[in-house]
Amino acid sequence: MLSKVKVWNEDGVGVIALDNGLENSLDLDALIQLMAALTTANRDAGVNWVALTATGPAFFTTGIDWGSVGEDYDSVRELVSAIKALISLMVTLDKPIVTILNGSALGLGLELAALSDLTIAPPDVYLCHPEGAVGIPIAFSMPRLQQALPRIALVKLLSGDALSSSEAGEYGLVHIVPRGNLFGDAKSIIRSIRFNSLARRIMNEPLRRIIDEAESVLLDALMSKCLTHSSREELIKVTREAKVKCKGRYLVPPS
Repeated sequence: MLSKVKVWNEDGVGVIALDNGLENSLDLDALIQLMAALTTANRDAGVNWVALTATGPAFFTTGIDWGSVGEDYDSVRELVSAIKALISLMVTLDKPIVTILNGSALGLGLELAALSDLTIAPPDVYLCHPEGAVGIPIAFSMPRLQQALPRIALVKLLSGDALSSSEAGEYGLVHIVPRGNLFGDAKSIIRSIRFNSLARRIMNEPLRRIIDEAESVLLDALMSKCLTHSSREELIKVTREAKVKCKGRYLVPPS
């Protein structure tokens, strides 16, 4: 039963939409549901492409809900294992994955966008890794980010600064389309993608090589933050404040 993810087939595009409140935050249950949806789409002969998106205008996702993570080793270990499993599935999927940013992508949301084969975004959202401000690294998508971003932009992003989608578009990290026909334009682009599973495996080889090391780095960083109450509260505070500065600028027109 998928309660935090919506799934449908739209003309051969397997749409997977996060639907977990206004912020579409990621807890353990949401990660598991995302994996189930991706696995189903990969096995569906009627799906040729996968589109990862979310409901709501402000956030694609605000990332991990750190308040839902317990202050003990087992809770952190379980979370990191689920993140690794999701990332591993994304980079080994047979079908191309395109992320459509309906809103801003924070924390793990930034990583999901960067790990996709293509990210499509309107010019009014942000990419942000607020956890970087307290020493938690961007672990799994570094090869993609290093390849796309100038050094100063990468350093700022790693430090917790927000990167506008417009600026990310100039660097080639995302493809910008107008907000007005976001999903229509995105679907046209998605259906033009023709590369096969072999090409995808070759493209994702640098990501697959670092998964185990990235898991270890992330686990070590989180252990230093989540097992101490004061450090955990600092992490929660930093990510909560980032939601304000990184919120998408799109306003829903009055009905």
